[in-house]
Amino acid sequence: MVLPRGVDAPLLVRDATTDDAAAVGEVHAEAWRVAHRDLVDGRWLAKLVEDRRTCWPEVMKTRQYARNTLLVAERGHRVVAFVYFGPHPEGMPDAEIYDLYAHPSVWGTGVAWTLMDAAWDQLREARFRRAKAWTMTGANRARHFYESFGFEQTERRREHDFGDGRPVLEVEYLRATR
Repeated sequence: MVLPRGVDAPLLVRDATTDDAAAVGEVHAEAWRVAHRDLVDGRWLAKLVEDRRTCWPEVMKTRQYARNTLLVAERGHRVVAFVYFGPHPEGMPDAEIYDLYAHPSVWGTGVAWTLMDAAWDQLREARFRRAKAWTMTGANRARHFYESFGFEQTERRREHDFGDGRPVLEVEYLRATR
């Protein structure tokens, strides 16, 4: 158990199990609903939120999931955040943070930072040279978090269409692990 900076309740960071799928989905959905409400059309956002709420049981059955790592932060037997990471799709020696979300009720409490510290330890142990992450240009909370954790924005950009035909611009962040 760890006490995150500025938090008086113990926090357990551990590997996720399939029993955590619904809780991870709930964190993912609520974080998306609040963080992206100004970035995605409301009707489409509702669909995307529901997709995130229900996708994790299937994600956890995939071959790709088996080669990656999903850590959860648990407070009082409740999953309040998660980080999902693994090898970068373009190959070693880089890693990618695929997802990092905290429930809005714990935003600003240090939970995400503590969780990312644990992920960072594992990335170093696995001897990844760097870690990359992508986030929407308008996701200011996420961008601030990555920057405060030592990630630097690169020149790489991409458009991502979540299915509504209105692509959003994403930026890449990068940090060396050593």
